[in-house]
Amino acid sequence: MGQDDNIHAALSHVVLCCVSGPGLGLVHIRNYTHPGMHTNLLIHGIIGFLHYHGGFGDVAKAYKISLAASRYLPIPCLMADLTRGDDVRSMLHLLSGLVPFIIAATGTEDRHFGDLLILINIICLCIYAHEKRVSWGWYTAGAAVFTYLAAPVIAGFGPKVIYPLGLALMDYCGYRVHGVARAASSSPPPPR
Repeated sequence: MGQDDNIHAALSHVVLCCVSGPGLGLVHIRNYTHPGMHTNLLIHGIIGFLHYHGGFGDVAKAYKISLAASRYLPIPCLMADLTRGDDVRSMLHLLSGLVPFIIAATGTEDRHFGDLLILINIICLCIYAHEKRVSWGWYTAGAAVFTYLAAPVIAGFGPKVIYPLGLALMDYCGYRVHGVARAASSSPPPPR
């Protein structure tokens, strides 16, 4: 891994910031779960840039925590917001992200347990997309599968470049799921 890899990784984190920042700025609802997805990814993009740029001191510990947060929190936050009308399901989705994040932040990460909970949230997103007929839900689920399951094993640039780009794609699609779902719920019923 040379300096070019670090430059590419820093630039891919800038792309993540460029996608998640405007997504955060366009959220107009009083809710902390869905903006949590964008905020989490924006912070991870900033810390990732600082980490791979190398000119800002040692931020490796902060990067490790933000990496765990970017892995375990975005999809559960999105699902918690999409199931906001059902408090139990919403809280279960939020907890399904918080538990593996806290485990990872303490340094005892169980990757298989975390992957299982990510996969459950992705499946729930697919069910939501099917029930509500929201194609952006399918795109977000596909981006999440790519980011969390395929990017770590891709050769070439490797996960430190592909992962933040996958997060940016997932964030872009995730904002559209929420926008479509909100527009559908606020539209007046069809005339009889």
